[in-house]
Amino acid sequence: MGWRRRAATEGAGLPEQRAELVDSGEAAIAQVLSGEVGEGVSMREALSLPGVWAAINFLSAAMAGLPIEVFETTSDEGGDKKLKGGVVDVLGAAVNDSTTSFSWRETFFAEVFGPGRAYTYIERNAQGRVINLFPMEYHRTTVRKDQGRLYYDYREPSGRVKTYPGRDVIDIAFLLKPDHVSSHNPVMTCASAIRQGLNANRYALTVFGKNGVPPYVLTGPFQAAKEMMRSAADLMRVTRRAADEGKPVLPLPAGHELKRLGDDPEKMQLTPVQVFAVGQVARIYQLPPVFLQELSKGNYNNIEHQDLHLVKHTLRRWVKKFEQELTLKIFGRGSKRYVKLNLDGMMRGDFKTRIEAIVKAIQNGLMTPNEGRALENRAPLPGGDVLLVQGATVPIELAGKAFAKGAAVEAAPPPAPTDDTTPADPDDQDGNAEPNTN
Repeated sequence: MGWRRRAATEGAGLPEQRAELVDSGEAAIAQVLSGEVGEGVSMREALSLPGVWAAINFLSAAMAGLPIEVFETTSDEGGDKKLKGGVVDVLGAAVNDSTTSFSWRETFFAEVFGPGRAYTYIERNAQGRVINLFPMEYHRTTVRKDQGRLYYDYREPSGRVKTYPGRDVIDIAFLLKPDHVSSHNPVMTCASAIRQGLNANRYALTVFGKNGVPPYVLTGPFQAAKEMMRSAADLMRVTRRAADEGKPVLPLPAGHELKRLGDDPEKMQLTPVQVFAVGQVARIYQLPPVFLQELSKGNYNNIEHQDLHLVKHTLRRWVKKFEQELTLKIFGRGSKRYVKLNLDGMMRGDFKTRIEAIVKAIQNGLMTPNEGRALENRAPLPGGDVLLVQGATVPIELAGKAFAKGAAVEAAPPPAPTDDTTPADPDDQDGNAEPNTN
């Protein structure tokens, strides 16, 4: 065992070759790739990520731009009756004296897709009709349940707390929890994915900023781990100072070597991480990436299909949820009146396709000419409220009369030939044969 002790004693005095990563950024590459998060993500931080900002802005503006219509169920052959005035103007034009419908819905859904929930108080007159809608700030509202019924406690800026019953509050949540009182916050729930994008942006800003220095690897003879860490820290400070002062020369201790890892975004996987972060945000909000301006794998065909995916699988969910909430809270359960958001504008397509579809619908009696003009924001014309049928393009009732007349003629027996004339030759296809006379 003596030679082992002597070898250990001799090796203790030799310097140890080690390598230490000197990172001038605030976040290491490992943290960027792993997306580790300790304290979570604040709403303000999340909005600074372009993908989150674009998703919330796009979805809230899309929901705000859909026309709101109110119908009443009837047994008439013409279908449900479209209402005008009153609550229709409140929902579609101005929710109160100082807020338009578009502004209210845009802010409303920005909170739904941001903090995860939005509230609006419904003001009614003495007759119970809706006259105003007033937004309620998310951080001032507390939801509670008492004997199975929801109540909303709203703390005003003065400190006074007002309590509203559930029937007077429009409440849309990103995703409710099983108790139907609390809800999931999409930003906080997916904080790790959002933090990954934030770390990538912060690292890129540090590397390519004014005083950014790319990461280096320092190799050399270190006697111990503490000495290695101290030398690396000293070199980091010197590197920082040289970058601040614009000095091109960097002094190194004897026997040490500094190797740059490189500041190429592709080599550091910075660009793929940022693209991946956009994809993560698209998954959170169930958005096709093209609507977050991520076109790295986009082409004409798949972009068109993503447009359909947006309406069918993303907007339709929120439209249905919003329609049912407005119908229940404004008209009550069991009412014949209901709210409907028109998605036709989202599916308009190019001018040629749109006009061809309208023409086919008019010629086949699916819509009147004035309804087709309304889709193109054109004024109605006299006589344009009559359904037409393809062919002679005449009113349906006249086409029915002509059909009945033709059927009666076919049912009548042919006239008997007289003595003076004989039937025309059946082989004459043109019907131009001269009659034979006695």
